[in-house]
Amino acid sequence: MHNISLDTFENNGFAVAQRRPMVDPQVKEYLDQQLGRILEHRGVNHPFLNSYATRRLTREQERILYLETACYFRDVPFYICSVVTLTRDENIMREILANVRDEFGTDKSHAELFVEFLAAVGISKEDLAAYQPLPSTVALNQGIFEIYTTPPLLRALGGLYAEETQSAGMVASYDAGLRNAGYDAEVRHFWTLHIAAEIGHSNSVFNCIHDYLQDPKNRVQFERGIDDYMRLLEAYWDGVEARIARAEQRA
Repeated sequence: MHNISLDTFENNGFAVAQRRPMVDPQVKEYLDQQLGRILEHRGVNHPFLNSYATRRLTREQERILYLETACYFRDVPFYICSVVTLTRDENIMREILANVRDEFGTDKSHAELFVEFLAAVGISKEDLAAYQPLPSTVALNQGIFEIYTTPPLLRALGGLYAEETQSAGMVASYDAGLRNAGYDAEVRHFWTLHIAAEIGHSNSVFNCIHDYLQDPKNRVQFERGIDDYMRLLEAYWDGVEARIARAEQRA
C-alpha cells in the first residue's frame, strides 16, 4: 500500500510545485476531502498494487506490468494539454503548462526516462512497439482523452485532479514493488523522481481551481470528472491483474 497522505501534499518541500494559500477555507477543505477520496479509491489501493509491494513477479509478469504501464503513460502529457482548449483562464493555462513542461524536462523528457527504465528491466523499444495492450488500457487512454477534450471544463479539471493525485500513490507503489524485487536506486530512479513530481502536479491543479469551486453547483461536474477518471483507472488495474494472473497460470 502507498504511504501518500494529505500531509504529503501540504508539507513536501521536494515537490515541483507547492500549494498556495487559499482565500476560502471551505474550498480548501472540500479539495482536501476529494484528495482523500481519490487516495482511498480502489483504483489507487488496488489489490494488485498492494500485493506488488510484498511479492515478486515472474519475468513475464513484470514485462506485462510495465508494457501496459507504458501504453497507459505514453500520450497522457498530450491529452493534458487539451484541457486548455476548454478555457481562456490564464491561471489554469499557466499551471497546466508548468505540469507539461516538467514532463518534457530540459534535457530528457519523462517518456525518454521511462524508455531507459524499461531497458534497465530488460524491455526493449522493439518489445514496446510490438506489444498489444489490453482493451481496458485502450479504454483508459480513450477515456482520458474524452474527459480532457469535452466540455464542461469542471469535469476535465476533476479528471486532472484525480489523475495527478492518484499518480503520487501509484508511483510509490511501483517503487515499493521494484524495491522488494531487489532493484537498486539507479533502476528505480524514474519512480522515486516521480513521487515528488506527481505531488507537485496535483498541487498545481489545486492552485488553479479555487475560484470555480466556491460555487457548490460547479462541484457536481468536478466530482463527476474525478469519478469518471477513477472508474477507468480501476478497470485498467483489474485488467492488468487478470492478465498477470493468466501469465502465472501458464508458468
